[in-house]
Amino acid sequence: MNNTLSQIIEILYLTPENSVFTQKGDFVALTTVQNGEKKDHGIVKLRRLFPFEELWNDITVMDASGEEIGVIASIDCFKEMADILKNELERVYFTPKISKIYAMKDKYGFSTWDVETDIGRVTFSVKDTFRSIVSLGGGRAIITDVDGSRYEIVDASKLDKSSYKKVELYL
Repeated sequence: MNNTLSQIIEILYLTPENSVFTQKGDFVALTTVQNGEKKDHGIVKLRRLFPFEELWNDITVMDASGEEIGVIASIDCFKEMADILKNELERVYFTPKISKIYAMKDKYGFSTWDVETDIGRVTFSVKDTFRSIVSLGGGRAIITDVDGSRYEIVDASKLDKSSYKKVELYL
């Protein structure tokens, strides 16, 4: 029980020298080599440690049970595998951009939003509107609906006047 703090929180940095990411159907699989020992981790989950600030840096890689395998400092160092990793992160963090808010209706603690996004017109519901919107500064906001899907307002000041009035209270 004489483990030092650095031994307890040891982080494995995944690099092209010790890791190979491959496409396995619609998912990403990982094989690592440590101390000459090859280990197949199977399908893995990629998550951003700083999801709003760092798109391609500081990515945690977890096994199917959610146990962290390691961290990717920068996806760009993976060259040939970078597209696989970026596509997976874009899938996980798919966030339509809101350009217009047609209506927001509150009922029974939920608000239903009818919005125009970069993928078309969408209707979604949020519970506790104040807690479902994260203001990131500069007019940028992330809205999380009841299903966990995220929507982004890139710059609230660039919304039309009617849309801005509907959302300004929450920013």
